[in-house]
Amino acid sequence: DIRNLLKWIKQNLLKERPELFLQGESVRPGILVLINDADWELMGELDYKLQDQDNVLFISTLHGG
Repeated sequence: DIRNLLKWIKQNLLKERPELFLQGESVRPGILVLINDADWELMGELDYKLQDQDNVLFISTLHGG
């Protein structure tokens, strides 16, 4: 599920400041999560069971000014 994907990302990909991506066991507010081009809120968020060929995209909606 997505919950386990986020744990894997934290352990294997995030080298510095994981708090910029994660808050608790979920993504921080301001990060849009798309599963196959659909908002993850429509898919069950952390409980969505990943399928072969799923495309998961993380987009930060926050920017500096």
